[in-house]
Amino acid sequence: MDIQPYVAERDLAAIGRIWREVGWVDSDEQVAAIEHFLVGSACSVVLVAGEAECAVLTTPGAIRYQDVDLDLSVVSGVTTSLIGRKQGLATRLTAHMLAQAANEGAAVSILGMFEQGFYNLLGFGSGSYEHHLRFDPATLDVDVPYRPPIRVTRDDWEAVHATFANRYRHHGGVTISPPGFTRADMIWTEKPFGLGYRSEDGQLTHFLWGRSKGEFGPYRVTMLSYHNQHQLLELLKLVSVLGDQVRSIEITEPAGIQLQDLLRHVVRQEVVTAKSEHEFRHSSGTWWQLRMLDIPACVAALSYSGPPVRFVAEVTDPVAKYLEDGWTGVSGSYVITIGETSSAELGEDDRLPVLETSVNALSRTWFGVRAASSLALTDDIKGSPELLADLDRALALPQPHPGMFL
Repeated sequence: MDIQPYVAERDLAAIGRIWREVGWVDSDEQVAAIEHFLVGSACSVVLVAGEAECAVLTTPGAIRYQDVDLDLSVVSGVTTSLIGRKQGLATRLTAHMLAQAANEGAAVSILGMFEQGFYNLLGFGSGSYEHHLRFDPATLDVDVPYRPPIRVTRDDWEAVHATFANRYRHHGGVTISPPGFTRADMIWTEKPFGLGYRSEDGQLTHFLWGRSKGEFGPYRVTMLSYHNQHQLLELLKLVSVLGDQVRSIEITEPAGIQLQDLLRHVVRQEVVTAKSEHEFRHSSGTWWQLRMLDIPACVAALSYSGPPVRFVAEVTDPVAKYLEDGWTGVSGSYVITIGETSSAELGEDDRLPVLETSVNALSRTWFGVRAASSLALTDDIKGSPELLADLDRALALPQPHPGMFL
């Protein structure tokens, strides 16, 4: 397999062709935005007969773990042309890019999955459920004064990126470093709308961005950026005012709140709008996955004030199958201590209980996606009931939510 670093003169047009083939972009403007997307990202390609037929991008960022930011590598694009399928190109190239990210210091990798199962081969485990609500914005009851907003457009991409990168982030919240990522994403938003607020000195403080549809919607909010609870409520008040015209809007529930608490007549909406274009809908599912690239760094981020928990984690990592040299995953035995200061060190200790786990399952329980005792039923974790109970107590974290589309 001929894996090569991205070279613009050789590969940019080929990547545009691949993205058209897989339906990620359509117009010339959307294809041109790929160049913005690549700025600040790492990219490698697989050459077949001298031309790129598979491309994988990773983009640096950070992920919040409790109150700590961990270095993050976002697998931001995995595409294979129609003639490059069923040859293992994407699997091996993604593994190659994970190794590169790990060698450069990333502690965690995250991605949006096209289907559950594929990225499990590379050590990823499914994230938390995200709740998506579609509702009549006029039924959103927010008890704060309405303030006329300013318009946010694609030309504001630098301010949007800076504000979104510094927004309030809950446990699991993701921020992406290169501004070009935001610029491209805004270009790719069809029929966009953006509204927000500025400070007295003209700085964008909080905003919403999304796509519109026709006169009455449905609208879809794709970015919701705020620094505090009042700003969130002010944005939701703004959404409610859209109900003067828009009949339905879809929002992914912000971390830390239950959006349905602010909606009136939920059952009535379900009945009245059933089978219509503006049908009230509350759906959930997970579209993202994550994995540890550096177990000691991830463990060190945890601070736990309860009774210390010590154990040996015997970790397997399926990514090793696709790598031959250098970093080949995080397989091995780790002595892990959970406490006010937590640590993980390669080694053995016969005096300690043993947790047998894949990196997939360990990543899920460590970030609080699901309790260890739950994953012992559905994933690759094995340990004594006593150890699993200790881990359930020590890793009773808020549900992680990236707070953005990946």
